[in-house]
Amino acid sequence: MRNYWKIAFWTLLIVFVSTTLYLGYVILDQGTTITYMREGYEYTENDLLQLSGVLIGKLTKSDFNDILKWYPDSAKLMTLDLNRIGVKFDKNNKVDTITTNW
Repeated sequence: MRNYWKIAFWTLLIVFVSTTLYLGYVILDQGTTITYMREGYEYTENDLLQLSGVLIGKLTKSDFNDILKWYPDSAKLMTLDLNRIGVKFDKNNKVDTITTNW
């Protein structure tokens, strides 16, 4: 005669331990991924700040003609809002500020 409760106990124990180990791995993996993504965004933000310092006052609205075709409403305004970057122009149609839109 077999003890079915012993088989069920050991089977469920193995399933529980395996699931716990897997979920622990997933949590550590997500934490590591988020940390690297945050560092990447910080590097991108720093690069954007350096580029905006170089480009302010040097580019004009006409330099953005190809992009303005995709955003026809922005051609009339003094701002150009892309996916994550906003470009504002001054009265002379030169780049005034470049900001990030997170």
